[in-house]
Amino acid sequence: MEFECQQNNRRGYFFLQRTGFLWLSILVSHSPLFSQKTSQQNDKGKQTIQIRHANTLSRDKSIANGAERLIGNVSLEDDSVLMDCDSAWIFSDNSFLAFSKVHLNRRDTMDLYGDSLHYNGNTKQAEMFGKITYIQKKTTLTTSHLIYDVNLSTVHYWDGGTLVDSSNTLTSMLGTYRMKEKLACFKEQVKLVNPDYVVTCDTMNYSPPLQTSYFLGPTHIKGKANSMYCESGYYNSFSGISQFSQHASITGKKGEKLSGDQIFYDKTNDIGQALDRVSLQDSADNITITGEYAFYNGNAKSILVTCRALMLQQYDKDTLHLHADTLIGQNITLGDTNKGKTKAPKLLLAFHHVLFFKKDLQGKCDSLTYDEKDSLMTMMYSPVLWSDANQLTADTMKLHMKNKEMNMMDMRSNAFIASRDTAAAPGDTVQFNQIKGRNMKAFFANNKIQKVKVMGNAQTIYYVYSDNNKEMVGANRADCSNMLIFINANRIKSITFLDKPDATLYPQKDIKPSDFLLKNFRWRGKEKPQSVNDIFGDSPY
Repeated sequence: MEFECQQNNRRGYFFLQRTGFLWLSILVSHSPLFSQKTSQQNDKGKQTIQIRHANTLSRDKSIANGAERLIGNVSLEDDSVLMDCDSAWIFSDNSFLAFSKVHLNRRDTMDLYGDSLHYNGNTKQAEMFGKITYIQKKTTLTTSHLIYDVNLSTVHYWDGGTLVDSSNTLTSMLGTYRMKEKLACFKEQVKLVNPDYVVTCDTMNYSPPLQTSYFLGPTHIKGKANSMYCESGYYNSFSGISQFSQHASITGKKGEKLSGDQIFYDKTNDIGQALDRVSLQDSADNITITGEYAFYNGNAKSILVTCRALMLQQYDKDTLHLHADTLIGQNITLGDTNKGKTKAPKLLLAFHHVLFFKKDLQGKCDSLTYDEKDSLMTMMYSPVLWSDANQLTADTMKLHMKNKEMNMMDMRSNAFIASRDTAAAPGDTVQFNQIKGRNMKAFFANNKIQKVKVMGNAQTIYYVYSDNNKEMVGANRADCSNMLIFINANRIKSITFLDKPDATLYPQKDIKPSDFLLKNFRWRGKEKPQSVNDIFGDSPY
């Protein structure tokens, strides 16, 4: 049996025009290919695909044992799925092929456009080819080959695709979009482009309604102000809030890099937190700050690091290690906030249980500041500095650096310099060379004390030896308002008294070292760190 509506048949054409689609529906209802909407039990082999409209219908035995051929304004329906195209072949196994200007719609929730389509009414799967566009609300997917699963409400592609929403464009080689969950999964050569940043990775899940990307595997995020890296995490492009983990890091334009096991970052407010194995690297100044917790405030240009906080500053042949309960860096940014401006000098603040170690310099105090502008380190609250064999103390001490070396130490109130007499008898613990005054300035050369200027209530005790340094001559004690002391190889070489002095040389037989200690003398050698590990000794953090 063969039916054909031929437009060159004047009588049939006129009658078809008069009766319209109703007449076509009556005719096709006698064909076993079509079924009523009440007969959609595809598990029993019945047809669920229904014809809503076609200009021409014919049966062609040469196509799959008599497939029905529809031409012109074809409209088909299967359950909740509507499909329009220029032409289609309908097969007896409850499937069809659609060609040219194919449009598939489901309950007005999504639209799928392409060049050709194979649809299976039993599995409820549609495979589309050609120039494909999938649209759901404000999300558009374009690709060349995909499968749409009606029951699962999923879209799969594997020949490359592009997903576009209100603020992002995402490309990848493979992708799956689960409409019920409103979640897209992408793999291989994934790239997300936003007006403010670009993400590249191998695997990413993306939620268009939430505008949130979930990263799985090595991920690079490059923004206008900084760049980020992680191997797991998420980023919300609407709120600017993100969480990164597994080798996570944020790198600023000026070389600053914040890393940690976990990083939480609010891009809108430029605020972040880092947890576990935290590190802030400043490549420009060769400074690294580490700890277990860090809080970054971009607007305040500051970062706070605590829990085993440690600062390392690299010099040519040595590294300064400084520990405190809390370290705060100011004028530190992970963005480009200084664009067009002179870079502000950095300021380091260290609070409580401060200890530092360098091969030729060690120190301890309760609080410390370092100002990059003046290369000035200020030590406060019971400070002590060890330089070679010399111990320097005062109420407040300011160390001026020059070319990354000690230049001058300004010692304010109760200034005291002491060193154990290296020629003392073995086992002697109380024989010390001492310099005391209200204020002092110690001048350095090659990180060694070369000259000391004492200002106010100057006092000194030093042991005098013969020319061969083997026999002690005695101990010299001098008092003067101001004096200038020259030191060589940690020993007093000469003293210049700037006012009338009161000086006495005591012979060796009259010396009892315990009596030759100036008032307020205190040897703090046990507090001196002997290695890097010692700087964590007194700190609860």
